[in-house]
Amino acid sequence: MKLTKLILLFVLTIGAISCNKNDDDNNPEPPYELTRTNFVDTYSMNFLEFQSVETITFGNGSTSTSTTKIEGTLFQNVSFVFNTDGTFAASGYYTTVQTTINPDGSTQTDDPIIHDAAVEIGAGTYTLNPTSKILTITTDGESQVFEITEYSQTEMRLYSETEVTVGNSSTVITQEARFSR
Repeated sequence: MKLTKLILLFVLTIGAISCNKNDDDNNPEPPYELTRTNFVDTYSMNFLEFQSVETITFGNGSTSTSTTKIEGTLFQNVSFVFNTDGTFAASGYYTTVQTTINPDGSTQTDDPIIHDAAVEIGAGTYTLNPTSKILTITTDGESQVFEITEYSQTEMRLYSETEVTVGNSSTVITQEARFSR
């Protein structure tokens, strides 16, 4: 008799768990929406990477490629404050290390450099297009366009890619920055 009660209790427990799981699946929490109102906040930078790949094409068709990568290695209270009036300000310190891969495959890594975000990035204005997930940041009259590749209540990721061609030289520059809220 005890075995029958245990089996019945087990079946009821499994049934209750299954019902709760199905209820959760039918009412999932909607994703955090990117809106102008939700965007206004203070973001802490925790990842930064720039990469520049230059390819030179010679008259005979051969190419030479070099890559420069700058990676953020240490972030000390690096904050970006985005305000309701379309302004922003950066503050804090971050350290970067630059590594260059030369056309012959040799690499050179420079000493770390400490940057003051208030000086390097400063303050400026921004425009946000929530529909296309595009953020344009303007400082000192120069604009940088970023795609918002990830956005949630706790995280934001920005990505930018630019290609510049001058004569026989083509350079692709990518930037990625990640933030927590």
